[in-house]
Amino acid sequence: MAPQYDLNGHARGSGWMRPYLRTARSYLWILVVVLGLTWGSGIAMAYVEYTTSFQADATIWTQRGLLRLQDDGRLVVSPELAPPQDPAVATLMTPAAEQAGLLGELLQTRSFLRDVAARTSLSIPAQPNEERKFLDDMSKRFKVEVLGTNLFRVSYRARDPRTGPAVVLAALALRQEESVEARVAATEAATDSYRSELALAQSQALAAQTELETFDEAHRPPLGPLDQYQQGQLRAAVEDARTRIADLKARIDRSAVMAGIVQTADSLDFQVVDQPIEDPRPSGGTKSAAMIAASAMAAGLALASLLVLGCTLLASRVGAEADVARLAPATLFATIPKVATRKGVTGRELRASLAAAAFAPPPTEQARGDG
Repeated sequence: MAPQYDLNGHARGSGWMRPYLRTARSYLWILVVVLGLTWGSGIAMAYVEYTTSFQADATIWTQRGLLRLQDDGRLVVSPELAPPQDPAVATLMTPAAEQAGLLGELLQTRSFLRDVAARTSLSIPAQPNEERKFLDDMSKRFKVEVLGTNLFRVSYRARDPRTGPAVVLAALALRQEESVEARVAATEAATDSYRSELALAQSQALAAQTELETFDEAHRPPLGPLDQYQQGQLRAAVEDARTRIADLKARIDRSAVMAGIVQTADSLDFQVVDQPIEDPRPSGGTKSAAMIAASAMAAGLALASLLVLGCTLLASRVGAEADVARLAPATLFATIPKVATRKGVTGRELRASLAAAAFAPPPTEQARGDG
């Protein structure tokens, strides 16, 4: 004997899932089409993403920047870049973490990415909106990983095997060039400062020498104790000024030497240990492909669940002949497999009313037929 249903569409003596399962069976082919479209397109997109992803990476060895030249001519680590004494801070501020963080920040700027693309075969769109999308997508394809205290890795996921290595090498070369330019600019700024101090020291030395000569002309020996003291003070001022001039000249010479070895120091500080290579096999797209496939499956299940829920709620709201009029916009989507009999209303009468509402001609045409 077939199960009986009440006027709300729930099977008597069954669980709350029974109406939804019945609706799913009624709309089985529609659900199959919905799931097929969403899942099929998602799997196809995931396959394309996986087969067109070619990752190239380079491993870099780095240490704290050699940024300071001491007065004795030795090249040493800058105090502000020296390893901190606190072990917790030292763990967070390793050379690899510092360099990786710096490069990661540069890879988020459009100007840096634009220069990297200009050095490779990548063509930047002319339209501003398209250029922004292109550079944002390019930034997301980079990945910077810290491997240890002095090692980190830079990778790029391209659409073909050749583009990845070229982009990685261009990014590293541009980073080194900008680092050299920054160090040269800092050295030139220090040299300009020394030259300004030298000009001031020379003017002070000239003033001190003039004052000493004037004093000597005005005071002939033998000198008294007070005159001897003043003469000693003037001569000490002249000697201090000459010593200051000699020290500034030596610093200017060392700055010139520093400018010549900046590029060598940078190459020692930042070395590519493993060069990126062209891999003809797809790689690097597993995670993104899995995310695309998972998103498509979740979207398909959500659409199917929404369809089953909506159709079940729509059918459960039909309780009598008067409720059929409210379904005028969606009469063809309502399904009532079987309705329990109620006093004055039978299942056949309700089905007949639903069919009449769905296929009966409009009231105007019916009035013409009666006329």
